[in-house]
Amino acid sequence: MKDKVYVKSHYFGDAISEPEFSHYELRADYEVSDEKLMVSVDPVEIYTQKKERFAIKKEVSYKRYGPIRYSPTRCVISVVGVFPVLFAMIDNGYADSFKKACNKVYEWHREEKELPPEKAGVKAVNLELRDYLDSDGKLNFQLRADGKLVNGVLLTGFKGGDRRGPYSWEINNWYDFSQLDNDDSLDVRIVNVREGKSLIRDLSIKSEDAENLIYKSKYDGIFHLYYYCRLCNANLTDNLYTDQEVLIWKTRNFLYKGDNSLDWVASCIEDRFDHLRHGNVLVREEGTPKQISYVNSFIYDDYVWVRGVKPPGKPSTDDIRSCIRKKGLDLEIEEY
Repeated sequence: MKDKVYVKSHYFGDAISEPEFSHYELRADYEVSDEKLMVSVDPVEIYTQKKERFAIKKEVSYKRYGPIRYSPTRCVISVVGVFPVLFAMIDNGYADSFKKACNKVYEWHREEKELPPEKAGVKAVNLELRDYLDSDGKLNFQLRADGKLVNGVLLTGFKGGDRRGPYSWEINNWYDFSQLDNDDSLDVRIVNVREGKSLIRDLSIKSEDAENLIYKSKYDGIFHLYYYCRLCNANLTDNLYTDQEVLIWKTRNFLYKGDNSLDWVASCIEDRFDHLRHGNVLVREEGTPKQISYVNSFIYDDYVWVRGVKPPGKPSTDDIRSCIRKKGLDLEIEEY
């Protein structure tokens, strides 16, 4: 065990120079929440300043204590003459205890002591200021779909030194995402022109976020109907009943807009298509095609698909629209 001194941490002391301007930075980020695109922009001025640097050190030392339980007299007794035989006749524990007296065992105790701070030189540190004003330059927002510019806006509202963080804008307040194709990719570019130089920040919007923005601006969700039966023979021919749920059919996916009255549609379809009289027609609904595709990848794993014969017919798009009209629902559907 060796004693040593190590540096625990550093801290900065007093400044020894005035702040000097270094460069401009443009920071930006986005968030999609509740089908809204929020973009935050943060123009920053970076200054450098030299400060004293101090090191906090700790001294680690080790002290040895012992030998513990060592006794020359007991050691001699345990190995000389008739004592070992006598101890063995009485209790082996006595013999072991006396033998341990021959072992020299030491313990090491670790001790730590914090030393007074030591000066560790001078280092330049960065200081952030947010004094940007609208009059200091131009700040442009650009939205691109599949690489093509679809919207551009001049961002304003910067008032200088009272700003403690980024400013945010809700893009849906001025742009309608329903204009875009369903499979368009999206990205954002922020351009800040200051003192004749352009700072550019590009943000690539994740595919699931883009899908959420575009689809939810056009539709309220996506669904399909499925028909399962618990007390049905597994192949619809043998008179063998099982408690395991059997999936009879599943419709294609439909995009919908309007009242969330899909349970009424399912009950209407059940009245028309429950040929087995033991089944249930239910709705599986999600927000976007990608979400329902993910759910479909595992949600029906617990069901047994009907095998052996052709299952009962399943509803067509016209059948579902007929049920919507029959129930008088304010609901429009579109095949996906």
